[in-house]
Amino acid sequence: MTANHDDKFNDPRARITPRGILIGVGIAALAVIGAAASIRGRRTQLDETRSFWGDDTVTALQLGERMEVILLGDAQAEPIELTAMPGLGLLRHALLDERSYDWTSRGSTPLASRTSSRDDATEPNRIRLRITDPNAKRFEPIEIDLELSSGWVGDAAATKSVRLNDRTEPKLRNYFKTVIHSEQKRSDFRE
Repeated sequence: MTANHDDKFNDPRARITPRGILIGVGIAALAVIGAAASIRGRRTQLDETRSFWGDDTVTALQLGERMEVILLGDAQAEPIELTAMPGLGLLRHALLDERSYDWTSRGSTPLASRTSSRDDATEPNRIRLRITDPNAKRFEPIEIDLELSSGWVGDAAATKSVRLNDRTEPKLRNYFKTVIHSEQKRSDFRE
């Protein structure tokens, strides 16, 4: 007693034409190309970063278990633990992505000789980022020095330095100053 409903499945008004198939294939191809371009554009670009920092530093920035900020010039300050801090993934990405740097400023000049015209005596301007991997031991401890007021970044051994670009420099400066201020307020509260 089942009735065949040909009128529901074989509507004479609906026609599949070569033109309709071509439009469908074109839309699908555009979607695939757009997705591939989106993935490629958002992927962290590491070529220049790897040649500047080296494989160990790139590995440390990607996989390091512990990150600490050390205030240079303040011998009494305790290191600030960043390991569970919000925004750590964005910090890692900013330091890894080659688009974060002005590669024309790249040089072998030590960071200490890079002076800032915006020095503020009340704000910590030079910090050291220490990255360690105590459990997996995939690399030796890595230390990166940052000059917050001018945006220079270099290795702690003072063999190379590069300037952050105008887009990344204020973001990192604000991030670190927020972390430092919140830690200082927390330590004041404990006392």
